[in-house]
Amino acid sequence: MAHIDDAEGWRRLVASLAQWSRAIDGASEGMRSIDRDGLVMTTTPAVPERSIVNDVVYWDGAALIAAYDEIEAAFDAAGIEAWLVWVPDGDTGIAGGLAERGHVLDSDPEAMVLDLGTVDRPPEPPGFSRTIDPVELARLNDHAYGMRSAFERALADLEADDGLYFYAVEDDEGLASGLVTFDYEDDCSVWLVATRESARGRGLASSLMAHALADARERGRTTSTLQATDLGRPVYERLGYRSLGEIQLWEKRRRP
Repeated sequence: MAHIDDAEGWRRLVASLAQWSRAIDGASEGMRSIDRDGLVMTTTPAVPERSIVNDVVYWDGAALIAAYDEIEAAFDAAGIEAWLVWVPDGDTGIAGGLAERGHVLDSDPEAMVLDLGTVDRPPEPPGFSRTIDPVELARLNDHAYGMRSAFERALADLEADDGLYFYAVEDDEGLASGLVTFDYEDDCSVWLVATRESARGRGLASSLMAHALADARERGRTTSTLQATDLGRPVYERLGYRSLGEIQLWEKRRRP
């Protein structure tokens, strides 16, 4: 990936992460994406207990800290019990400032980037489709990651419109694997990658990813970014993604 350095990789990842917040605006009752100077925040009243769908993405740390009290008040007004801020691991000052305000480090997925020029399109697996019910994909993620219907509630009204690209494999048991991507500027961002437990080990997610990435390259995108769990990281590394470092999820919960 000689044509973009880590700084540009981070810029693209954060920009796409922010755009995802805008893309799912209104995906459930009362869900809102709110743009402010230097940041975007999402409130999801349908899932008040899960911070992963009540979050802040920032690209200006000073703006985040300056607006912190107003941000917290907005989450409180929406009835949110837990919310988080996505923090690149190099932003130690922001992490420290959040810790002082009662946030704790919830998790630290890997921020990853891929040069789309390196992707090869494999044969389509049996049951391959570019059409999927978004709620079914949300439900698959809930089961795969133990989210207790959080994604299904958060994305109950999500529509498969022209800005989102869905990929799935179905078998005799139903939806076996799926994901969604969207484009922002030169980047293709990947979300909601999940495989049913009984369908794992067949390379389905890797195959879907390769098709999604090849399609993105044909649409003119040059990179892909994502945030990888420990489960997903080996899959993405085999596809050629490289690590930019950790992107930390600093969570704050209401006190009882």
